[in-house]
Amino acid sequence: MQHRAMASRFLTRSRALTARASPLGARGGLHTSSVSAKLLDKLFKQPDGDAEAHMEPRSEAKVSLIQRLGAMRRRGGYGQGAGMPLYVPIKAKNIERAWEIWARHMRRPDSTVSPPTKETLVDLVLLIANAVRSRAAGIETDAIRAKQPVAGFRITTLLQHIFAESVREQGAKRSDELCELSSFDLRLGVSAHSDYAHMIALVLLAADCSMPSGNTRAIDAATAEDLALEISNMPTTRLVQLLVQAAIQDGVTVDAGILRAVLAAMAAMHDVAAACDTLALCYPSLAELLDPGLARTAQTQQAALGDPLTDPMGELCSAAVAGMLQIAKVGTDPNQLAVDPNQPQEDLSYEQLDGIVDYNSKELTEDELKKLNTWRTATAERIYRAYVSAGISQVPAPDNSPHPALLGSVVPTPGMVATVLEINLAAGDIELAALYYEALKAVLHQLQPSVSTDGFSNAAACHELKPGHKMDADLWVRMVQTANASGQIWLAAQLLGGMAGDNWAPLQVAYERYLDGVGDPSEASLAKIIDELRDSMLANNTSVADPALLEPLICALVGQRDRVPAEHLAVRIEQALLLSGLSDNADSAQTAAVSDETAREILRALIANDQIARAQDLADAWGSARPELVTHQYVAELIRGLGRTGKHAQALELFTDYQQLDQNEITLEMLCAVLEVYTGAGDYAEAISVGKRIRGLVSADPQRLPSRDTFNCLLSAYCHATQPGEAMRVLEEMRRYRVHADSDTYTILVLAMSALRSLEGLKLIAALANVDYNLAARESDQDYSPPLVLDTDYYNALIEAYGRMAEPMLALQVWEVMRFRGVRPNHLTATLLMDTCGWCERVHWDEDMKSQLVFVNHEVPDDYVYTGAKLLYYHFLGSALQQLQQAGLEFSLANYQHMIETLLRGAFLDDVVTMLIGRYEEPEETAMWIRRTYDARFDQVNPLIRDWVKRTTPPATEGGKEISGHAVTRFMTDYLPPIPLCKETVATTYGAVEVLRGKFVSEDDPRVEVQLAYRSKGLVFAILDLHEERLDRFLAAKRPDLLPDDRRQRMQAAEQAECAQ
Repeated sequence: MQHRAMASRFLTRSRALTARASPLGARGGLHTSSVSAKLLDKLFKQPDGDAEAHMEPRSEAKVSLIQRLGAMRRRGGYGQGAGMPLYVPIKAKNIERAWEIWARHMRRPDSTVSPPTKETLVDLVLLIANAVRSRAAGIETDAIRAKQPVAGFRITTLLQHIFAESVREQGAKRSDELCELSSFDLRLGVSAHSDYAHMIALVLLAADCSMPSGNTRAIDAATAEDLALEISNMPTTRLVQLLVQAAIQDGVTVDAGILRAVLAAMAAMHDVAAACDTLALCYPSLAELLDPGLARTAQTQQAALGDPLTDPMGELCSAAVAGMLQIAKVGTDPNQLAVDPNQPQEDLSYEQLDGIVDYNSKELTEDELKKLNTWRTATAERIYRAYVSAGISQVPAPDNSPHPALLGSVVPTPGMVATVLEINLAAGDIELAALYYEALKAVLHQLQPSVSTDGFSNAAACHELKPGHKMDADLWVRMVQTANASGQIWLAAQLLGGMAGDNWAPLQVAYERYLDGVGDPSEASLAKIIDELRDSMLANNTSVADPALLEPLICALVGQRDRVPAEHLAVRIEQALLLSGLSDNADSAQTAAVSDETAREILRALIANDQIARAQDLADAWGSARPELVTHQYVAELIRGLGRTGKHAQALELFTDYQQLDQNEITLEMLCAVLEVYTGAGDYAEAISVGKRIRGLVSADPQRLPSRDTFNCLLSAYCHATQPGEAMRVLEEMRRYRVHADSDTYTILVLAMSALRSLEGLKLIAALANVDYNLAARESDQDYSPPLVLDTDYYNALIEAYGRMAEPMLALQVWEVMRFRGVRPNHLTATLLMDTCGWCERVHWDEDMKSQLVFVNHEVPDDYVYTGAKLLYYHFLGSALQQLQQAGLEFSLANYQHMIETLLRGAFLDDVVTMLIGRYEEPEETAMWIRRTYDARFDQVNPLIRDWVKRTTPPATEGGKEISGHAVTRFMTDYLPPIPLCKETVATTYGAVEVLRGKFVSEDDPRVEVQLAYRSKGLVFAILDLHEERLDRFLAAKRPDLLPDDRRQRMQAAEQAECAQ
């Protein structure tokens, strides 16, 4: 006990000494980010109250003035309150640590940590912004570009918090009820123009520009607290507006850099309303150009920053006009907001008001689209004319006339004219578009080519032909795309020629867009547009014979082999041969006009167009002048082409001849082609043999991988050879080599498991497909691949497989998954769903299955053989077919015939006849047949039960008996579509009835499964006879042309027999 007391006194004395020496106190006041802080914090915790009682007061600790000022500085400033945990990592430039402290411990309203000051948060914003700013002017590394979106998100969050807290603090001190946002002081204490421009650019990077907000309304709140809540959830464009207000209050002039960033944000989000409100803060005259309705309000405001239009030659005016034209190109009228009149304005907040309809899509009506184009063209014209007329001044007339003359001194930039040209093209105003194209040519004629690349960007659809350009490549590409989209092929040809004249060579993709705009793919039309392109390039002092311009055009003609019809591809091949000088009649001197790769593209197009013999002849003719023309890739494609056209023997003979040459190497591409030929020929043993060689080459060199199609062919060969284990190993190899499986891969495996009747294997394949569907790789991965897209063929195979294995509920679950994922069904889907809902047959197992197969289970439970209550699945039929129609599927005649057969498998002839002719019958006639159907069913009931029902049922409720007896028919007619009345459906109905009647004649057939509702053979025959008579009478009376001859002869014989009696 004595030693314990001494230890307690020693610990108390140590804590007291620590309290004296520490300027921050003895409990938790030491600030450090090391591990020792946690140890000291545990040491300073008091185990009981006695030690605390013996501790000397904290006030006795003598702290100097310098120590107190240093502690307060570390906390966030002199007299600014706590903030030391955030201040230290900011000064240490530890962005991640500072963000973690603020986001986790200081951002929450219920945080126990004192909030940092506004100055500290602004320092954090500038630290984040400067960390992703390029050190060299105009040069950004990939690492900096990768960090900018994250930095933009953090800056957006911090700025919203700073502005909201500023409004909340100032509102608490105010006595008036004025809550206009312009009356609050939002200054950040930042004096550099570049800082504000950089923050605005980063905020835009954090926004989702793929889903623009559209016009947003100005903020309108009753109290400062509501205003702060609105700021915390405001859209990007309104946050940019607050940044401009803060810059003006900080005394920062909104120069060209800031204005360019602001207008780029507004154009990216399609927010014209926010652009008008933002420009009204600094340059009201510019806001009037976007929205003339602001003219009266703007006249009463004092424009502290002046009017940029007074200096049209300045950089500020050019940046403003170019940005506003981009806004007019994508925006909508801010005075026509699509607001729901039943929803209060205060409930809308900053939601998108005109985003209910996408104005750039085809969902607009013709009148709406016309109004939109009118507003865009009028706004663009107003902005363009204001800029051009701003440079016109009055000078004395040279002939001493009393009227002054006008002198223009402003030349619009090519970007301005190009944007106005695009707007008029999109609006369909071809005359104005032609005028602006002439203006663009005049502007470019006055400019001198710029050798410097500053301000020029190299678009993806062209490359630099040689140095010296007058206009940015992006502008050329955008104009060509707009001309193609509007169907103005002549203008697209002029623009492509102008692009080449400006030393920008169009790439293959630019020519492909130009060729896709041809409405008539005939040979004459194609030759016409190529001649227009040739003339346009000649007019711009270039020639289409230049290899840099010619070869992309030839590749565009023959490169779209997969999506161009065969007859159109043949026409394009002829034009490509004429342009290249490699036609059949060309002499050998002209065969060097294009490169070997372009010549191979023509040969590949011939092979894809099934002109195999011609490709071989041209390759032989060109071989003398081009010794390196024929490569192993070309031979592999030739082998594939021969196999695709069914010439398997010729393809294998070509491979054998190539293999016998000593200097030729059997490459992986050639083996893959041979594998596809063997698989297409049905020789799966040889295909597996070639596949083993391929797998060996890949195992030796994993860098050389075959395509996904090759792996699919190998999977198909193993599945057809009844080797599912090897097929699964191939799938495992695909995953190991990161060759992503597609829908065809899993469709092959599903069909294989279906043929083997392997339920466990089928479930395994479906699980693997679902994993690939739900597993989205990170975009930063080197082997990034988009998520797996499972098409309709895969789901159809899965539904059919579950149906063959007597699992109708699992098949219906696949249909639900298919609907949930938005996969469009086809006619085969409808047929399979009918089979699933009408399933009533025994599963037939193959007798020749080998016992060593991995996925085959011969001991099948009874539940997998019979479905049990089969009438249950018929109740899914109506809703399934209704869902198919809701998905946009129009049933074919074969679908209706299959529907008849499906219903008759359950002996539902009354439902079939009702859906076939019920809509043509009189109500009294239909009611009579319903009554007779009920009587036929009631007569088959047990006699004791029938007598009891007759004694206990009042006569007034017989109508109820009729309705309940026809419940199944009523359900079917409510949910199933009416069956077309034609010869095909009538013949299917009579034929199915005969087949069903023949099945019931042979009672010993074990495959006959009758539905629970029709266990009695007598009832089945009664229903068949009754509704056959109903159909006969209707057709004989109203549609005698549809009545079969044998049925007509039977009716005549029955009438003669009745007359004879």
